[in-house]
Amino acid sequence: MAKSPNPLQFDPEQAASEIIHFIQNRFDQMDRKMVIIGLSGGLDSSLTAKLAAKAIGADRVKLYYLPDRDSKPLHRKHAILLADQMGVDLKIIRITSSLRVLRIYSLLPLNLIPGQKLKSIAVNYVRNKHLGFTGSSVLSARLSGSGGAMLSRANAYINAKHRVRTVILYREAEIMNGMVIGAANRTEWLTGTFVQFGCDHNADLMPLLHLYRSQLEEIARFEGIPKEILEKGSDTDILPGLEDKGKLLGSYKDTDLILWSLENGEVENSLIDAFGEDKVQYIQELYRHSMHYRKAPYSLL
Repeated sequence: MAKSPNPLQFDPEQAASEIIHFIQNRFDQMDRKMVIIGLSGGLDSSLTAKLAAKAIGADRVKLYYLPDRDSKPLHRKHAILLADQMGVDLKIIRITSSLRVLRIYSLLPLNLIPGQKLKSIAVNYVRNKHLGFTGSSVLSARLSGSGGAMLSRANAYINAKHRVRTVILYREAEIMNGMVIGAANRTEWLTGTFVQFGCDHNADLMPLLHLYRSQLEEIARFEGIPKEILEKGSDTDILPGLEDKGKLLGSYKDTDLILWSLENGEVENSLIDAFGEDKVQYIQELYRHSMHYRKAPYSLL
């Protein structure tokens, strides 16, 4: 397998053109006046915003940055940078007060620790020393529900943020007869590295969902996404001390090739020969444990 052509090779220009036409067609079919996009300052949402502006015009794209008290200033800076490059206004709505009303911050005692750096150290210490999780194993435990009470509270802490963001984006969309566009990619979808029913799951359109994360990097370069955004890690920016998804999953290129192979019936032994047993089993575990994320809600229909 290692010597065969890369099955993820593609034409970034053609892929971008297909996404642009997809957005145009759906926008017209749904008879909307605006597109609403939550901008995180990361690569996926930045690329989604750029392609949406090409599809329907920058004047009909509304961008929202929705930080809370845990959000890093760097991502706000990059969200502003992207909006300025596009010539689109960026509306910033802090969700801290909403999370306080819902008592989300009381789930973890991080408010007792001063500063983001110390909070990150504390989260990593508790995870590694008291819960016994490495950076990668915490993902599998989160999906399988096997991590105990503290991990369950952390899960609720994280998930609530993206679900509140979903409410705000749809509120804005409904006021303006708008269409919410999400930015989830196939790597996230197949590994469960998204928030179920959060803003990276709930949307009217998910135009990047057929593409793996490593492929998006190529399109982003073609579309001229600022290098500051291109070169930084895929930071979830949702909990101090939580590593970016690239570190949790390992090399995106390897992860994406394993996922493609799993979806296309590649023999497991050949995958192990190419990527190693631990890596293949880990990705298989994430794929299996996240199945309910992709299938829900279950019903008798």
